[in-house]
Amino acid sequence: MGVFSRLKSYIGRNGIKAAFFRILEGFFELRRDYSYNKKRQESQGTDTVCKGLEREFLLSVLVPAYETEPEYFKRLLLSLKAQTYTNFELIVSDASRSDTVEKLCGFFLAGSDLPFTLKYKHLSSNLGISGNTNAALAEAKGEFITLLDHDDFLEPDSLYETVKALQKGADIVYTDEDKYDGRRRRYFSPNFKPDFDLDLLLSNNYICHLLTVRTSLARKIGGFRSDFDGAQDHDFLLRLSEIVEGKSIVHVPKVLYHWRTSGGSTADNPDSKAYAYENGRRAVQDYFDRMGLEVMVRHDRYRGFYKCDYSGCAVAKEKYIALFDRRLKPEDGDAEKKLAGFLSRPEIGMAGGRIVSSRGRIICNGYRLDECGRRVSLYDKMNANFSGYMHRAALIQEVEAVSRHAAVIRQELRDCLCADSMELCRRVRERGYKVILDPSVVFFSAPKHGGQ
Repeated sequence: MGVFSRLKSYIGRNGIKAAFFRILEGFFELRRDYSYNKKRQESQGTDTVCKGLEREFLLSVLVPAYETEPEYFKRLLLSLKAQTYTNFELIVSDASRSDTVEKLCGFFLAGSDLPFTLKYKHLSSNLGISGNTNAALAEAKGEFITLLDHDDFLEPDSLYETVKALQKGADIVYTDEDKYDGRRRRYFSPNFKPDFDLDLLLSNNYICHLLTVRTSLARKIGGFRSDFDGAQDHDFLLRLSEIVEGKSIVHVPKVLYHWRTSGGSTADNPDSKAYAYENGRRAVQDYFDRMGLEVMVRHDRYRGFYKCDYSGCAVAKEKYIALFDRRLKPEDGDAEKKLAGFLSRPEIGMAGGRIVSSRGRIICNGYRLDECGRRVSLYDKMNANFSGYMHRAALIQEVEAVSRHAAVIRQELRDCLCADSMELCRRVRERGYKVILDPSVVFFSAPKHGGQ
């Protein structure tokens, strides 16, 4: 899909003003991608030192295949052959009508130096991405499964780093990733992910690749559901989150997975599989429905991103305190209702919105402490029309702190109230509650006033 076609599609969904700022922000992203690719090229040839592991696990690498380009599949196999960790089995469930994948598997099996077990399973019919993956899952002998798309590839230390994390008692491990353009031989759009954040996952499947899951848990929830094909991994993760504690979901902060782009892939052409984004929305809505929460899930302006509106969750006024500075003007009349709705979830103690200056710049989009213990305002002074890195400035997520001038807090936490936002939120978190930011709930500041 060409640039102009994508632009036309974006304008049709979001309007000319939003498209203008998207183009403007896109220039910054291009600069970042150029810098990332250059830095990656300069670091090529630098080997990772792989030390001995206290314990090894058998991994089952699941690859559902369908009419895969030979060049792509060969690159995948070579990246597995180059793994520094070799205690794994590769299970290919192939629904292709052609014999391309089968021949390539046979070629690699014929080699005497294959350091892992390769199992090839031909499917009599194409069951879709979920059904084909479930066919591979049924064959898995490993304690953990690792999911790999049929046209992507890994870094040599991907499985080693995964097993290092598994040694810490993890049930789920995910890594950072980037995209790869084979035509230009460039790596771009690196996705440096935060640690596990359920609310961010409800807004977007930021976890995606590389994903490793305890096999027994994958089977316990019934594997993948075909009703959500195209977003089956998002649905899979949300269902896993209901039976796995957050501390058992471990993030490896290294780019270890390369997502190949092509004209028909969602990586390169967000409009190529519109059904996948609708299935993603349905997966998130289904999660809230299972939880018994009256949350309405809608598509965001960006494909694969979702707005979760909590205004339908009834929370009695006597159950919370609204901390709204009278000098701040809410963008709409539902600000209090939207924020209070988060408190329908028992694990959330405080929820806050975004504060924007009279000049359209972000004053507060959440806070964090830096390494020196100083308060940092996230996305400070960024144009409020921008969405930030990976659109995360515009997504609901857990944060260290929100502004005490644009938030609601549980009534039972009133003893945590104090003049400093960081200290207030620290007390809330020490009591075992989460602090949530919803950037779609906007408060406008009068001139020369800031959130504190």
